[in-house]
Amino acid sequence: MKRHTFELLLLAAISNSCAFAQIDCSKEPFKFELVCKFPIATGVLINQGALGASGSTNGANSAVTVATGINIGIATQVSQLPIASASAGTIVILKGGVPETISNLGPILVDRAQTIGKNKVFVGFTGSQFVFTNIDGLSLRSLPFGYVQTAYVPGTNNQVAISNTYTQENTDLSFKINQYTIVGTVGLTNRIDASVILPIERISLGAQTLSPQSYIVNANNTALLFGPYTPQIQSNSGSASGLGDMLFNGKYQVFSGEHATFAAAMSLRTPTGNDLNLLGAGAWGFNPYLSYSYLQRFSPHVKIGYQWNTASELDNPTDTPHGNQNLPGGVQYDFGADWAAFKRLTLAADLLGNQYLNTPKVETSNIALNNLLDERPGTSPPYASTSLTLKSSTVSNTSYTINNFSGGFKWRPLGSLVLSGNVLVQLNNTGLRSRPTPLLGISYKF
Repeated sequence: MKRHTFELLLLAAISNSCAFAQIDCSKEPFKFELVCKFPIATGVLINQGALGASGSTNGANSAVTVATGINIGIATQVSQLPIASASAGTIVILKGGVPETISNLGPILVDRAQTIGKNKVFVGFTGSQFVFTNIDGLSLRSLPFGYVQTAYVPGTNNQVAISNTYTQENTDLSFKINQYTIVGTVGLTNRIDASVILPIERISLGAQTLSPQSYIVNANNTALLFGPYTPQIQSNSGSASGLGDMLFNGKYQVFSGEHATFAAAMSLRTPTGNDLNLLGAGAWGFNPYLSYSYLQRFSPHVKIGYQWNTASELDNPTDTPHGNQNLPGGVQYDFGADWAAFKRLTLAADLLGNQYLNTPKVETSNIALNNLLDERPGTSPPYASTSLTLKSSTVSNTSYTINNFSGGFKWRPLGSLVLSGNVLVQLNNTGLRSRPTPLLGISYKF
């Protein structure tokens, strides 16, 4: 059973009033929510213009654009963190009309096609920790930002510009998710299972600017007036705990042979988590999927589905009352096998793939100002020509697929009690990347 119970979206669509979509991070209570922590730390909310004049952040602010792209990338990928499946214990099959017990305990992060049986109940608890390190090959501990702020003549309603202040900085972004889930499954009939997943999350997020340097250039971008100088260091951090987005799942066993089983299912994610505190998506999610399993001591399995999401208040790039956009989705696929190495021990391995359609990808580029006259203090005419180059991150919409390897074990020490351990490792350096992620679980089938 794949998890679609958590959406993490730090939206940084900042206008001159420092508003994040319909969320104004300059005002209470929004400025204390986790959605505002990262963009504030980039420094773009400093509303002090150059030369002591009143200032405002103009629409070309690249830090805002990049922060928005990073946040959407984080949201669309963290929304599909996996959890342990409801594959519990041994299964009895009819072989030539004679009941036979298969001691294979099933996969760990993938839902197999078999149901648990009429009037059977499965309960499970899992815990895991995701520590994120990179996005699209760039380290989260040193993301480059280059941006410009314009200072205007006081009293001109931001119509007469005095100068532009260009800033180069890196942002140290660190965050992790402690994820705890309670899974409950009931066998309504021998062919139909109904499941509920209750996620409990603790999110820790911190951001700080590193090595900022600013340069003051005249309003026409023809002369360098001052710099480099070090602007104020920005930092922000916070944490949140609570209920995430609950997930409901229904599975119907379409065909069941002696070993092979084929099932169709649907998962529904509900927006029960506090999206402003990063505990939910603020959107509904729909995930129909098909599953096939061949049950024996060595059991291959396949699952393929598609994720749809509705519009979320956290994805509103136009900053309008009706500008909410659908969170990206895409095809999902899982291929793997589980092997009953011993009567009470099963080993499992899977390739899990998630496709993301029309979602931002982060890259690096340069902001170059050439042929500037060096009019900084201490120089005199004729002024020499100089150039200014700022390294920054940029974003562009694209589609990509993230592949993960999952490997672990299930051990049945007694009766229907099953303990599990697993490690999830990302295979390609695309999208949001975490350290190898451990998972521990315990389950029981009544």
